[in-house]
Amino acid sequence: MFNETFQFEQEWCMIHYPEKPNGFAIFIIGDTQHYVNDETSFWLENKGREMMISAFTNEGYLVYYSNLFGRNWGNDIAVKHAFRLYQYIIRQEILNNKIHVLGEGMGALAAIKLIPFLKENIRSLVLISPCVSLEAHMNQEQRRKFFYKKLLREVQFAFQQQGEGNPEEWQEDITTNLVEMKKGLCIFQRIDNNSYKSQTERLKEIMEQRNRNHSPSTFHFVLSDQQMNMTNKLISFLKEQENDL
Repeated sequence: MFNETFQFEQEWCMIHYPEKPNGFAIFIIGDTQHYVNDETSFWLENKGREMMISAFTNEGYLVYYSNLFGRNWGNDIAVKHAFRLYQYIIRQEILNNKIHVLGEGMGALAAIKLIPFLKENIRSLVLISPCVSLEAHMNQEQRRKFFYKKLLREVQFAFQQQGEGNPEEWQEDITTNLVEMKKGLCIFQRIDNNSYKSQTERLKEIMEQRNRNHSPSTFHFVLSDQQMNMTNKLISFLKEQENDL
């Protein structure tokens, strides 16, 4: 695996190249602790995430991600940057235009909002312990005053960056994108270490609606120490979505 950092629109990005490319790419949009700088990234410094990256590249996947303005909480600036980064990578690399998107935690908000931008160029969507409703997450955190004040400051800063200080902008229901998406959806919900526990019921509703629409969907409850098992299931899911080039 060869790693390269670069700046795109002043945000640090990282790309992981496989030794034997399979022609497919995975775009990762990480949780609140996700970061990229000029030398390294959270996905290299964290042992479990580095193992996942290695598993992806060993299977031939090109993997990339951006610092994406830090704790963006799915604001429009981050989503549009993510789409332009997709366009840049597709121009620069020899890849199938249809990509896999992986969103973890907070990153699910931007990943879900990215669906209408990618349209047919999203091959599949994988969500790990996702936050699919910012409103539900903020309501959950209100019980923990210290954490809620910190979260509120982060969200206000993220949305004021784009001139949207109105809380109604934070409460936008984006889950319709998941329900209407015809491409494969795979969700892994950690049951022992999950900051977004308030999302579980909404996720079940989404899966029920997708099943009624006969949209390909899988849902797994996992433990944090089952990283390799989860990664193997994730890769199997990705390969199932690659029959139609």
